[in-house]
Amino acid sequence: MKIHLINEFIVLSQVLNFSKTAQMMNVTQPVLSRHIKYLEDRLGVALLRRDTHKVELTTAGKLFAGEARKIITQYESSLAVMHAFCGKGRHRLAIAFLGEAIHSFLISFLNRFHQSHGDIAVECRDSELDEALALLDSHICDFGFLIRPNFMAHDPRFSTLSFQTDPLCVAFNKQHPLADRARVTLREIGDWPIIRVDPQAFALSEAYSTQFLTGHGVEFALAREYPNLKTCCFNLEFNKQAALLMPRHRGYLLGDNCVLVDIAEEDCWFNLELVWDNKNANPGMGIFLREFKNFIQ
Repeated sequence: MKIHLINEFIVLSQVLNFSKTAQMMNVTQPVLSRHIKYLEDRLGVALLRRDTHKVELTTAGKLFAGEARKIITQYESSLAVMHAFCGKGRHRLAIAFLGEAIHSFLISFLNRFHQSHGDIAVECRDSELDEALALLDSHICDFGFLIRPNFMAHDPRFSTLSFQTDPLCVAFNKQHPLADRARVTLREIGDWPIIRVDPQAFALSEAYSTQFLTGHGVEFALAREYPNLKTCCFNLEFNKQAALLMPRHRGYLLGDNCVLVDIAEEDCWFNLELVWDNKNANPGMGIFLREFKNFIQ
């Protein structure tokens, strides 16, 4: 059984989307389907239930997902032992990061890291949170620079180091009655129709927007959902009534007819975090962690 097939299954078990997994693993969707069918035939059991609307793990699939992680961990550990015996080291790190909030910070750190450790190649790829966690889980990526709502629980499989925060804000059309305010409360926002990203396009859409309202006991009316935040911002240009919750760093997506307003509540923000799996045997990770901790001090 080939290791890359097991890696593909681990990612698919997290993402539960064939097209997204195929894109992440740099294969076509038909090839990914054949690989999963091969695993199912080899194991003699169905690992997934598939229809036109969703993909979910069977009981056997959930069991094999756990066993597959053990296989990858043992494989990488054995590989590290043999490389050490032969006097070879793994001089490559792969990083998943979440867009603009991390981009400038990551570039600054990597420029400094390369000055001291030019022998360690670092590859970076932009991804969404669910994709990044799947890449970390399969050890395709060694580190993730992620952003998540402050109330979202940490995944117990990973270690986390917070290094910055980004406040929650609300975007209005400039003709909105609240647009000229310096700060507004969540309860005031709840009085207006809300637009957000469609959860079918981004599974964590609620957590990144309207869950801040429900977490404070604020009821709201959902006006529209759009496939991504950029489309939400575009449509806000023509909607003088709606409100759009978003992190401050995404404010560049707003057009000339919209403004970004601060939230009055002081417990609404996003954490910027470095995330990794302690079971990952890549020897370069210890060096990277030490340099990063020195960088943020």
